Amino acid sequence: MKTLRERHLFRDSGRALVVAMDHARSFDTVTSLKDSNKVITDVIEGGADAILAPYGTALHAVDVLGAAGLWLSIDSTPQTVPTLVERAVRLGVDGIKAELYPWCEEGDDHLGRYTGKETVLNMVTLAAECQKWGLPLMAEVVPFGFPGADKRTPEITAAACRVASETGATYVKSFYTGDKESFKVLVENCTVPVLILGGPKVDSDKETLEIVRDAMDAGAIGITMGRNIWGHDNVTGITAAMAAIIHDDASVASAAKLID
Repeated sequence: MKTLRERHLFRDSGRALVVAMDHARSFDTVTSLKDSNKVITDVIEGGADAILAPYGTALHAVDVLGAAGLWLSIDSTPQTVPTLVERAVRLGVDGIKAELYPWCEEGDDHLGRYTGKETVLNMVTLAAECQKWGLPLMAEVVPFGFPGADKRTPEITAAACRVASETGATYVKSFYTGDKESFKVLVENCTVPVLILGGPKVDSDKETLEIVRDAMDAGAIGITMGRNIWGHDNVTGITAAMAAIIHDDASVASAAKLID
């Protein structure tokens, strides 16, 4: 049964198109997000169900969010979890997202401070606090940290997502593993629903839409994608194309027609 907050984040089908706009909290230059409210307006027009944003962007999005859901992207330690969750509740967000770095060595997470074991402990603490307040928690899973892409095999990614689901997170946000068969294994091995993350900007609309189509076919409940949406020349169009795949089971070819 969905909570009231989850009804803001997901359609009745249980699926969601979430636009990730939290890159500015950890990347040096993200010029496409300079006018975040314009991006939010464009993606909601295209059919986005929810926005994922850091505190500053979320705070200034009140007038443009409308009925769309809001995930708050946070960085926390076990010591800061209670304060940050209460802050999120006061802001009125629908859910929280935090990163998890299984098998990460110190310095390889995006802040350069934590080991994988520390982020697992943090996620367990965060899950308990979110459950107390009735907040859905999304764990973004980055095995070996961001510099560890060469170690991120489908098997490792699936194992990392299982670790995330065992922390008490409500949803898992995962890299797509490259093909439907291996991603289906990941989804079936995870104890909570899985959304795919966008990753680096891809070369073509067709490639982006194929990833979304294949992930949905393999059992994902949606996407949490950023650069491949707000970095597009037609933000509303690419959002509408992805929404058509996620919510209407459109083919890649028919969805692509919504971009032009």
